[in-house]
Amino acid sequence: MNFILDLLFPKRCVTCRKFGEYLCPNCFSKIEFVQNPVCPYCERQAVGGKTHPGCAKRLGLDGLVVVCRYRGPVRNAIIKIKYKWIYDIEKILATIISQNLWKFDFPADSILVPIPLHAKRKRWRGFNQAELLGKDLARRFKHPYLDLLLRNRYTRPQVELKKDDRKKNVEGAFSLKKQSGIYGKKFILVDDVYTSGATMSECAKVLKKAGASSVWALAVALG
Repeated sequence: MNFILDLLFPKRCVTCRKFGEYLCPNCFSKIEFVQNPVCPYCERQAVGGKTHPGCAKRLGLDGLVVVCRYRGPVRNAIIKIKYKWIYDIEKILATIISQNLWKFDFPADSILVPIPLHAKRKRWRGFNQAELLGKDLARRFKHPYLDLLLRNRYTRPQVELKKDDRKKNVEGAFSLKKQSGIYGKKFILVDDVYTSGATMSECAKVLKKAGASSVWALAVALG
């Protein structure tokens, strides 16, 4: 089936448009990797990606896994997934994350949880890229995966807003699908891009209010 699809809809590099694959070797070599883990709040270097003690918040994120800069080939790939519906590019992004997880000191027994889309946006797009990424990583690493969160209201895309407005935009926008099975558990929130951290922080607050002991953020790219 994949062979037939490749004949009908041949893959092209998301950057140089060369036929063959979504990221050709030359463009792949231009990916800007985050060389050292950073704190999710100040974005300064942090051991294993753990939140600095001085940045830590009671209901906040405990760490951040992010492997690339949101530029060039990675930015093009994420845009193709979101707005051109070429969702199988996600496998490449999951591989990029997988190859760099050794840098991060997140809890090994964490449960992967995707950042939800509003139902209206998910119907328009047909899928949630965070769900695709989370499920793929869960399969690869034998981690549990739970679709725990709901987006209660339609919010403007964070990329359209200034940093100070992003927190207000998502405040109170998330809730839990169920209250049970969260107390004392460790979670990793999954999304494609980490920008100001407002969305991830809001979701962490919801999980911690329900008793989660640890919440990390995981994203392909740092915006």
